[in-house]
Amino acid sequence: MSEPPLQVGVGFHNVGITGSLRASNNDVAKEAEATYLGRCGHLPLQAKKVGVLVEPPAPVELCRQFAYLSHLFGKEIEPMSFAAVHAARQASTQATPGQALLVVPYINVPEAEALIQSTLGAQTWGFPGKMVHLLKNKADFYQLLDTFHREAGTHALTDAFQIPDYRIAAVDALPNVALCLLREIEALYTQAGLAGRYPLGLFLRAAESEGNRGSCLVVEHARQIKVVQAGKIKEAKGGNQTASFAHWADALQSAQQRLVATMNTEKEDRVVISRYLDVMDSPGMSVVVIDGQAVSLGWNGQLQRVAGACGTACIGTSTYIPQTTALRHAQERYEERAAIFFPDVLRYTAARCGIPFNTLRGIANIDLMIPGAHEHYLRQQRKQAPALYLAECNPRWTNYTDAIMTVLGASRRVATIQNMRTAIQEGICTIDALPLPAQLDPAIVRECLVERDTELQQRGLRILCRMARNPMGLIYVGKRQQARQEMDQIIHALLQQKRSYVARA
Repeated sequence: MSEPPLQVGVGFHNVGITGSLRASNNDVAKEAEATYLGRCGHLPLQAKKVGVLVEPPAPVELCRQFAYLSHLFGKEIEPMSFAAVHAARQASTQATPGQALLVVPYINVPEAEALIQSTLGAQTWGFPGKMVHLLKNKADFYQLLDTFHREAGTHALTDAFQIPDYRIAAVDALPNVALCLLREIEALYTQAGLAGRYPLGLFLRAAESEGNRGSCLVVEHARQIKVVQAGKIKEAKGGNQTASFAHWADALQSAQQRLVATMNTEKEDRVVISRYLDVMDSPGMSVVVIDGQAVSLGWNGQLQRVAGACGTACIGTSTYIPQTTALRHAQERYEERAAIFFPDVLRYTAARCGIPFNTLRGIANIDLMIPGAHEHYLRQQRKQAPALYLAECNPRWTNYTDAIMTVLGASRRVATIQNMRTAIQEGICTIDALPLPAQLDPAIVRECLVERDTELQQRGLRILCRMARNPMGLIYVGKRQQARQEMDQIIHALLQQKRSYVARA
């Protein structure tokens, strides 16, 4: 975000054990790092010297991605080790006494905050670590919301945003606690006349899980109990993402084993067990906080693909486009209220941490769930007013906001809230995993995007590469459908060139 002039500014995409996945096992953390490490769009580009914190040896492909970002931003982006950043800070201090070094982590968890401040003597951009911990940890966040609602009392604003029925359990006790909650849910559905119509299920999330890594959906479907695991770690090891069972006890034991396989239980062993909800859609909303002002960037939407009979998988994010009249009405009813409610939660969290709200600089996203027909009817039977549900809070950059910053850097615009809003209005869509034909090198596709960039800009479009791998990570700027068609044409043309080359050989 916009800051006073700096000598040295460093981005830190700490998606692994130093940040987002601090309580996951090494396999999960390494998979996330391999996927996302080169994505770093949240760079303090106003600094004279800009770097990305990467411990050596930096992979060759990662250095090539930083070279691409350097071309895109018109400014050299240098991979820098902790030692190199420390040396740069000392040099800048000698040249400009009192000049601070700024490090912008992806998420400012206490561990990253301490590392940056103690090792580098640098300032960080983002909410303070103890505030981030409360909001990030799913168990602590739900307990925080319970207290927030209890202290607020009955209020039209707070009542409009509720938490699903849930329990918190140590992972060792998960099956027993989950079975007790299931019995309560069964009784609830029977009393409401929904038994056999509302799928009975639970959503299980490790308290420190991120991006669905470390979560399982356990739900009845077609007279079987399905266990659907999110993330890629089991699949990478040859395991099945989905399994079926005849009995709940067996299904929950399987889910328990799957969660343990993703967790570092010495750091955090709790699991949040939530009632499976009939949901129409799950918009997110990001808020930027600067000097006591909290500004919403509006709702953002997830691009979904079907991931089997029991769910969907998120493959990207974009500005929110309601697909039905009911969703449009939900947005009209709740978007502005969410833009008041979420900052109130942030103020409450800051107060609990003893942090003056007007000192905060940070960005956070909250994920909402819009109830479907069964859930709406259930709320009526429970004498509950209409409301949205709160899924989780991410007190960090997200897929969406990191992409917005990349777009601002590529268009050479200063990172201000107004410019972020303008980028959203112009159209932005991320695609996390676009499958490429096996015979195409992602680096060649990225080079083609560079060659086509000027031409595309003249037509109000851009296609930016954020992960040069297969599947590929992209940002579409402008009209999503047109950008997607252009990408399809680029892939087709490269395939044709490849076939012609092979034929001549």
